[in-house]
Amino acid sequence: MVRRESVVNLENFKKQYVRRRWKLSFSIVSLCNHLTRSLLKKVHLRPSEDLRSCESDTEEEIAKRKALHPRRRSSTS
Repeated sequence: MVRRESVVNLENFKKQYVRRRWKLSFSIVSLCNHLTRSLLKKVHLRPSEDLRSCESDTEEEIAKRKALHPRRRSSTS
């Protein structure tokens, strides 16, 4: 048996490399677009909350914080 030398087809290799780079750059751009959109949505939602600034709002926030972090009882007593 005669062993053939493996030959890399450079044209196909270059095309595949270009395609891979294009896919990578496309995914990076789409990720950036997604992050930008999500940040813009958060920014647009925030001002509507800031329009209401009443004393009762701060009381509600404190009550929410307390509900999220209840005091833990000591296990030693």
